[in-house]
Amino acid sequence: MTLVQYSDYECPYCGDAYPVIQRIQNRVGTRLRLVFRNFPLTQQHPRAQQAAEAAEAAGAQGRFWEMHDLLYQHQNALARDDLVGYAEQLDLDIDRFTDELDAETYEERIQEDMLSGVRSGVNGVPTFYINGERYDGPLTFDSLLATIASAGNLTDIERSMQLENRELRETIDRSRLGAPAAGEAVRDRFSADEIFQRVTATAYEDVERSKQLLFFSGLAAGLSVGGTFLARAAMTTAYPDDPTGMGNLLYPIGFVIIVLGNYQLFTENTLTPVTLVLTRFASLPQLLRLWMIVLAANVIGAGIVAYLLATTSVFPPATAETAQQFGEHALSISWSALFYKGVFAGGLVATMVWLVHAARDTLSRFFLVYLIMFTIPATELFHCVVGACEVLFLAFAGEAGFFTVFFEFFVPVVLGNTVGGVVFVALVNYSMTEIRSFPDRDRERRELTWPEWLLGVRLVERIRAKKSSDDINTERSFSD
Repeated sequence: MTLVQYSDYECPYCGDAYPVIQRIQNRVGTRLRLVFRNFPLTQQHPRAQQAAEAAEAAGAQGRFWEMHDLLYQHQNALARDDLVGYAEQLDLDIDRFTDELDAETYEERIQEDMLSGVRSGVNGVPTFYINGERYDGPLTFDSLLATIASAGNLTDIERSMQLENRELRETIDRSRLGAPAAGEAVRDRFSADEIFQRVTATAYEDVERSKQLLFFSGLAAGLSVGGTFLARAAMTTAYPDDPTGMGNLLYPIGFVIIVLGNYQLFTENTLTPVTLVLTRFASLPQLLRLWMIVLAANVIGAGIVAYLLATTSVFPPATAETAQQFGEHALSISWSALFYKGVFAGGLVATMVWLVHAARDTLSRFFLVYLIMFTIPATELFHCVVGACEVLFLAFAGEAGFFTVFFEFFVPVVLGNTVGGVVFVALVNYSMTEIRSFPDRDRERRELTWPEWLLGVRLVERIRAKKSSDDINTERSFSD
């Protein structure tokens, strides 16, 4: 089977087709030969011509397909410096590459591709020919694969493409937001790209929630963390001969409730919404809004539990004394030590969120949450919301001041948790992925410009509206 593709490296629809063709190649294997021909539409896509020349220059050094993949994976970065950067990434002879790029060495080759396309009736991109016959169907995986299977008499694929199997696979393989529900290569295991997409789907849901829903979900998480404080204090008191080991066994209980109940916890949000900011589908103001609402709600929820436990008779005297010892221990540690302990704790929580999105069943998620969160108290690290409950209990009991609790404990731990989650997990996991969005479903989601990303879409729109108003007023003054 031969599939000929006429395409443009800057065309967004060609970018949508790229992962579809990859999936088809994986499915059909060596029975399919893919032929790529350049058809840059330079009037609409001014950088497409030089991108095509870069691919041909890389091809002259035996790295065409690698450059082809990089160009489609970074369609928004096709300037000359970007192309040279890709060549360096592929370990090409940079002097030869740049000389051929500047001399437009492969312009004639690209022109030949375009002329062959015009003779074959190509009038837009992407255009496909299957064994010499033009394909005019939808550019979806199922439709294109079915046509290839029919043309090549690939009966095994045709059987798998029956209507009932296709509908079942679509239901199983993708969520409503487009996140994969089954791995493409191995069904019960996700690739890094697929895990990232699942995290991103969760982030879309979080970012699009109203302030009210975010707050009450965060409040529920804070109250659940209070359950961790309550259970840990009770268990530690019950087993005084082994206070650390036995008490820590119930530390993860609040986090199990939060993860399985899908509540909003600040330290989890150092991974999920950050993925949208890194891919420029959400702005920094959106991230900060989410963080502030969730963190405030978490602390209020934890504070409510701490207040009730400190001012009522829920705790027996021995358990109340143990609970005070938790807070006293936290306040006895230096600011810098709290920060670094918070960094490692934040990294563990964000890693837990990543692995939870890699799991396919509730039991696996339960054990992941339990084992990872047990590590925090076992190694004397600090989580900002659990720690807030501990030190607020001390404050409500009259043993510490709120100013001390806030500046000497809460601030360093929050900063540490944030750095640990964002730097050591979110950025690392982002860097090890390539396909980070849902190609078939993300066309309606526009990547933000840098001003929008930095200031927020609404603020940029206000600035533009003000500028337009000022321009109109200036024109009126001139006309007057």
